[in-house]
Amino acid sequence: MAVTLTVPVVIFPIRSSVTQLLWAGKEFSWWRHCSITVVLLAFTNVLVIFVPTIRDIFGFIGASAAAMLIFILPSAFYIKLVKKEPMKSVQKIGAALFFLSGILVMTGCMTLIILDWIHTDASDGH
Repeated sequence: MAVTLTVPVVIFPIRSSVTQLLWAGKEFSWWRHCSITVVLLAFTNVLVIFVPTIRDIFGFIGASAAAMLIFILPSAFYIKLVKKEPMKSVQKIGAALFFLSGILVMTGCMTLIILDWIHTDASDGH
């Protein structure tokens, strides 16, 4: 029931983002519009069928989104947008180190989540 009611709300921004990312200069096409929608719905249904708990999805998305919002994006924006500081300044070097630590945190968290999936599945006997 939750998937049926929330997918139409979420499908519009996802479809718009995919269209803008891959076909920004092209004019609207019903075939492309419907194809993207079908692929997104199929992917959603596969996740609903094969992922046993929503905890797994929240953990994976949380591990990636938290590191992106806390570490990676602020430092990347600082490096890209602040033009008055040279790249060898203390602030930009610190931002670059913060960026790299964010990638390490995200990689470590995702690795631990995947290892938890593997060991949980192995111990359940499935």
